[in-house]
Amino acid sequence: MDSKINTLIQEIAKASVGAVSKPSYKGDAVWIETSPEDLKGACVSSVNAGGKFDSAFILPYQGRSEFKALYLFRMQGMGKVLILWTHAKSFIAVSPSIPGALWDERKMHELTGAVFEGLEDERPIMIHSENLKFMKDRGSLNNAQKEMYSRPYVISGTGEEGEFQVLVGPVHAGIIEPGHFRFHVIGEKVNKLEVRMSYMHKGIEELAEGKDVESIFPLIEQISGDESVANSVAYAQAVEYLADMDVPSRDESIRLILLELERIYSDLADIGGIALDVGYYSASSKYHIIREDMMRLNEKLTGSRFLKGMISIGGVSTDLSEEKLSEISNGVKLFIQELREVEDITMSSSTFIDRVFTTGMVFPKTAANLSLVGPVARAVGVSCDVRKYFPYGAYKANRVNEALAKNGDVMSRFMVKVDEIKESARLIEREIARMPKQSTRRKASNTIPSNESGIGLCEAARGSCTFFVQTGKDGKIARLAVRTASFRNWRAIEKAVLGNTIIADFPVVNKSMNLSYSGTDL
Repeated sequence: MDSKINTLIQEIAKASVGAVSKPSYKGDAVWIETSPEDLKGACVSSVNAGGKFDSAFILPYQGRSEFKALYLFRMQGMGKVLILWTHAKSFIAVSPSIPGALWDERKMHELTGAVFEGLEDERPIMIHSENLKFMKDRGSLNNAQKEMYSRPYVISGTGEEGEFQVLVGPVHAGIIEPGHFRFHVIGEKVNKLEVRMSYMHKGIEELAEGKDVESIFPLIEQISGDESVANSVAYAQAVEYLADMDVPSRDESIRLILLELERIYSDLADIGGIALDVGYYSASSKYHIIREDMMRLNEKLTGSRFLKGMISIGGVSTDLSEEKLSEISNGVKLFIQELREVEDITMSSSTFIDRVFTTGMVFPKTAANLSLVGPVARAVGVSCDVRKYFPYGAYKANRVNEALAKNGDVMSRFMVKVDEIKESARLIEREIARMPKQSTRRKASNTIPSNESGIGLCEAARGSCTFFVQTGKDGKIARLAVRTASFRNWRAIEKAVLGNTIIADFPVVNKSMNLSYSGTDL
């Protein structure tokens, strides 16, 4: 056992008043059961030991009388994912001590009606009460859920004299999903911003229940279209984890290439959008031309501009021929050359620099408190790339040069994404050069065990995503739970618009993070 993990387990046991189970190990995950009253203390101990809160999920436990709550922590210095869990009818809220868990606990409370003692905000986060009349299964709500939905959803300001509200959304002028932003301002100064999502709640987690594990990839790909590969890989890894399934090395290499192609076109959209929102149209158009060429290459390679349909349980659904690999290599080399040219043009514009420098700042303390992930966190110097600390698949044979910046402003997020595109190109080139020659892909039928749990982590373009899968007696999905990077990072925007950022800067601050509405409205 790793000495650091052993020390942490001893600290958790020492501070506990109830029972703490002997840890169980599987892959890079360590599972520890605590008593309900000790769960919060164990979570705090994990953070004090250097852990980063990742996500929290809830599911029925032995029928419907109790619930099983799981809290996941990325122990980066130990290379382990720590899963603390307990079961009870009610729980002590962790979010007052670990603020990043607030939305997770709001969601768990809403899903089940389970009480989280000390939870500072019990407003529903998934379903809007005015939409209940459209729910076919609204009769299954328990009394706690009915009471929660009966309360008005109150959004309050700071109370400062002269403060007024500016409402943005949920309907927007562009072809994007709905999301509401409530600004409380005095003049151009933003006193407070509150984000409200889930106007298009899709019910993906519940729709997955009872389905065969292989059949729901089209559903997983609808979580967020431009993260189809990353979400599919994280889901596949969760199933492969619970089934102790090995993935052939060539399939792992193809997964890496697809993931990095997805990161490139996603980040190109972001940096092009930043240039657009500050009025630098010539640079923006050049970024989007490069992105369009990437999308056309994707379609030529896989039949899908968004690389859909390529991931399967146990590997990939389609091999990439040597001819296609050569096309990828040549295409990426050309795109990177074009990117460098446009980057030089962009960075030579004093107007561009003036609009993005010190705009929309996120500070290290905020990143830590809110457990931020991805470029939003790395732009403030927080090292958190899952590919680096918890390498999976072909990343185990590759050193990832994590892109970091310090200022936490729009400029920093822009540069992090530019550097990540270059790193993605390097990883693709290296993987093609070392590509295993033969694939031994196999179908996952009849290999999925019953009553098993699995987790999968993947670094998407927006940051890490986490999937939890629980199978039932028949080996089909009993519970699917998802935490996307967008779900974790929306609260960063609420902080980024404070300080020296005026309300007119909100579009570029929003674009610099480019979080997914769809990826939050599960």
